[in-house]
Amino acid sequence: MRYSWLLLFLLISTLGKAQLTLGGKVVEEGSGEPLSYANIVIKSKGTGTSTNVDGFFTLYGIPSDTSVLQFSYVGYKIKEAPYNQLAGKNVTVALEPLSTSLSEVVIQAEASNYIDVQEGVSRARLSTKQITTLPSVGEVDIFRSLQLLPGVSGTNESSSGLFVRGGTPDQNLVLLDGMTVYKVDHFFGFFSAFNANAIKDVQLFKGGFPAKYGGRTSSVVDLTGKTGSFEKMGGSAGVNFLSANAMVELPIGHKLSILLAGRRSFTDIIQSDLYKSITGKFIDNDQQFRNLNYNEIEPDFYFYDWNAKVSFRPGDRDLISISTYSGKDFLDQSRNLLREIDFGSNIPARNVTIDVTEKTDWGNNGASLKWSRQWNEVWYSNLLVAGSEYFSNYDVDGVFQLTIPSMDSLVNEIRRTGKETNRVRDYSIKLDNELQLSEKHKLTFGAAHTITTVDYSAVQDDTIAILESDQESYYTSVYAGDAWQPTTKLTIEPGFRASYYELTDDYLYSPRLNVGYQLTSKIKLKAAYGLHYQFVNRVINETITEGSRDFWILADGDLVDVSSAIHYVAGVSYETNGWLFDVEGYWKELQGLSEFSLQNRSSESYDPEELFFKGYGTAKGVEFLIQKKAGQFSGWLSYTLGQIVHTFPELNEGQPFYALHDQRHEVKLVSSYDIGDWSIAANFVFGSGKPFSEPEGFYTIEQLNGDDLQFVSVGTKNGSRLPAYHRLDLSAHHRFPIGKAKADIGISLFNIYGRKNVWYYKYDFDQTPYLRTEVDYLGFTPNVSLNVSF
Repeated sequence: MRYSWLLLFLLISTLGKAQLTLGGKVVEEGSGEPLSYANIVIKSKGTGTSTNVDGFFTLYGIPSDTSVLQFSYVGYKIKEAPYNQLAGKNVTVALEPLSTSLSEVVIQAEASNYIDVQEGVSRARLSTKQITTLPSVGEVDIFRSLQLLPGVSGTNESSSGLFVRGGTPDQNLVLLDGMTVYKVDHFFGFFSAFNANAIKDVQLFKGGFPAKYGGRTSSVVDLTGKTGSFEKMGGSAGVNFLSANAMVELPIGHKLSILLAGRRSFTDIIQSDLYKSITGKFIDNDQQFRNLNYNEIEPDFYFYDWNAKVSFRPGDRDLISISTYSGKDFLDQSRNLLREIDFGSNIPARNVTIDVTEKTDWGNNGASLKWSRQWNEVWYSNLLVAGSEYFSNYDVDGVFQLTIPSMDSLVNEIRRTGKETNRVRDYSIKLDNELQLSEKHKLTFGAAHTITTVDYSAVQDDTIAILESDQESYYTSVYAGDAWQPTTKLTIEPGFRASYYELTDDYLYSPRLNVGYQLTSKIKLKAAYGLHYQFVNRVINETITEGSRDFWILADGDLVDVSSAIHYVAGVSYETNGWLFDVEGYWKELQGLSEFSLQNRSSESYDPEELFFKGYGTAKGVEFLIQKKAGQFSGWLSYTLGQIVHTFPELNEGQPFYALHDQRHEVKLVSSYDIGDWSIAANFVFGSGKPFSEPEGFYTIEQLNGDDLQFVSVGTKNGSRLPAYHRLDLSAHHRFPIGKAKADIGISLFNIYGRKNVWYYKYDFDQTPYLRTEVDYLGFTPNVSLNVSF
């Protein structure tokens, strides 16, 4: 057996030498930072390749030594050079960021667009350098920028999570340097959990994702952290109305680099108007005491996150890195209130005392160790060991007392307690390989083993256990794929992933297929198919009066099934003179959907299966994109037509209903204009109304023992619609030098015309007829930021 492996190694070592090729890496000029997924094109043929996650590439089929090669990367200047100026072993090509002055290299154009819609099906890349000028509520936000893409909902202000083509945020595989991230936002969902200063590259796969990715059914967001400069020390610092951030890159010699980045809100020290407007949407009176009409709650809230990465390159072919991440939100809503109620001269006055201790914290921790090696011009390997944790803790203890001070008498006392905890721990080891067999074949293959533990506990009044779960399982996967180009016009990418899931003892098989055909020099046809599975699920607990709470749980085949989705995608793109016109249609068949409701308890002693509902569904739609890709004025216009229908046999009398995130129409316009040292940008978002369940009334049933049971009568599930959503955001940024440093001061105006977009409705059934009150998203919200880099 060992001789077979030796023979394979020798075969791989000799591949690629029979034809004219170029191997090497693409890096950032001045820092040596590898550029992931940069494009390399042979201009005379219009074909090429791209770098891998560590910037390595191998380009086949170069016609002659005078052939001109073009190197491009979103947010960087395009560089061209003939092959004979680059030929050699392990050539290094350096690209210049757009923010620096022009150098002496040949510049074809400036790739100043925020996103790069790649040639593959349903794929896009985001420039973390360019999105700094987009309007935002607070920090530069990676996930908010992704929400401006077609097929990704842009009307969810309360979540930085991505609703992609009918999927929900938990159905997205989010990776940061290989570690799985479960909670992707801060500050009740208004900000992404990822510091853009620490992120180098963002890839979004809305469909047709390669066989190397598994474990989720909707999309993949693969974030690559900055390696750090190997050449010179650098850094940045910034501040806005909510938080401050800093980042530093420390090279040690030319082989070791250390990157440190951190953010922290100062909202527990200084409470700006922006902070108050956001918390005012979330901090609400306890349902038990809401009729006392007190509104002044001053919460103690803050969030932080930090990234640290150490990268070591012992040689030109190796890169070893250790990446860590930690982020946390903390909210203390504890309050104390004493009120005197005067009933007149004949009735003793009463005091109402409310003492509530209520604390919540949630966040992520993670670390990864990666060794990447370019064995030769055609073989690349990546070994990864990673671990991550999501945690959420909620603890409330409230006491309501009614006393008569003149009599020193306690009339009534009510105490309510609750405790909810959720932990998800994820440990994995992965081996990925890329093998460039020839100009026509690029193989990918590998294996992964993941252990996941999930703990969930919800206890009410110290003794009533609503639900308790302590689970552990593992799944093991192997995969293989090929990027096959039988002709210069046709590309076929078959893939296959096989997994074993221990908790349900299931062997699951996931075929994948992507096809592209270059009909003309400007028109390309594309299609994709894929079957995907998910083993850890976020369960939504939806109630009429209290909104939604959610928690994570492993699929066990009893309470929650392994979920699956079949993706069908087809589209066409037309590109000419810096413009891109792209259309994609999709159809997704969803199985293993879950919903959860405490209202389904038949008694205090109940089977947990009573709380879970199982269903299936479909998601379908068409996306249109018009993008101006370069120049002083750039941006895009997108339109998405979509429909999401779920069916749960035990809900809505078994009839299909629209999902909560169903949205028929969504239009997004993103534009930017660069003039001198100024950048001006605008976003406009329109979305038709989302569904909700409208209550029809509130009634009470007296039981035989004399106790009353109260019920909310609800109409057709998700049979009503919220009003349409729309807003316009503007921003302006001015760049200027401070000595040798570069500064950027910006102003962002969110929802500039103050549209009252309805988030949800609250209901008060203590009044007849019941009172419905709308809770709106943010109105006009300004923010100012200052960033300095050196």
